Amino acid sequence: KPSPPMVSGPMARASPGQTVNFTCKSHGFSPRNITLRWFRNGNELAASQTSVDPEGKRTSYSISSTTRLVLALGDVRSQVICEVTHVTLQGGPPLRGTANLSEVLRVPPTLEVSQQPLSGDQVKVTCQVKKFYPQHLQLTWLENGNVSRTEKASRASNLLENKDGTFNWTSWLLVNSSAHREDVVFTCLVQHDGQPAVTRNHTLVASAHQKDQETHNTQESRPSTPFLMAVTLGPKLLLLITVSAMYVHRKRAPNCVPGGK
Repeated sequence: KPSPPMVSGPMARASPGQTVNFTCKSHGFSPRNITLRWFRNGNELAASQTSVDPEGKRTSYSISSTTRLVLALGDVRSQVICEVTHVTLQGGPPLRGTANLSEVLRVPPTLEVSQQPLSGDQVKVTCQVKKFYPQHLQLTWLENGNVSRTEKASRASNLLENKDGTFNWTSWLLVNSSAHREDVVFTCLVQHDGQPAVTRNHTLVASAHQKDQETHNTQESRPSTPFLMAVTLGPKLLLLITVSAMYVHRKRAPNCVPGGK
């Protein structure tokens, strides 16, 4: 009788909307007539190619079949089933091979960044990472392009599993808004399952009072224009007055005749 069917899928993960192939193989049966059917969550799938080898009369045969399917967002909990029926099973239940779509599916995350005022000058900046699978994910916070903190979702206690098998995760920063005189750009950068990073930016706007205070402090720290002129021109003006006084003094002094009586 036929061996238990073995189902294999793609080597790399794929995203919802992509088409993937699954192959089912069984061997060691005779006679040659055999039935193989594909199912996905109880719904029958069409086989794209099926072959029974070898040709002609032999004492043992093998079967190989391939099906193609399009992955969906909700396939984390889905299964692909290969059923084999043969006369040697004597009317008993068909032999089954299964593959979990969770082993080949990758659902990329979506990001949302928001802020919430707390007591005093504290602001909570939150990054919500939604609907991703598998759970292994790394999040990095950047402040004006500089790394502030890095976390791993697989170690986070607030990692939540959704009904469809995907995950949600929330990370946040506590920011003292009074410490920032200018607008600050916070970036939530997420690296998921070896894919290119996805980012979402959020600008924490400094209050008008803080900006005015910064402008006032800058103006106070700068010397006034008259003061700068006095400091710059003072030595030159003093030299000019001294030279002028010496000239006037010489003009007014009586001529002295050497040896005069």
